[in-house]
Amino acid sequence: MIRSGEGRVRGVRRVAAGGLAGRIRFTAVRDVTVHETTDPEVAVVEYEVEAVRLADGLRAAAPFAVVVRDRDGRVVLWREYQDPAAMALVGSDGR
Repeated sequence: MIRSGEGRVRGVRRVAAGGLAGRIRFTAVRDVTVHETTDPEVAVVEYEVEAVRLADGLRAAAPFAVVVRDRDGRVVLWREYQDPAAMALVGSDGR
């Protein structure tokens, strides 16, 4: 079963960093809410990620939601929904 906690926040930060490494720095993950579902392996997690663009210091925040399936202590599904415009802004090179 999926449980809320600091480990999940660290995991969210690591996964969220993905393809933007070197261009942005994540500064906060906040307002984490875990919604349990009728399936004990599945949870819906809402959170906000704040980042700073390294090129010029621009700060932005964007809401995210994920559907995550945890089986035997391992994440076997991660379906992420985000505001692509907000992430494109902070992930651009600032020109």
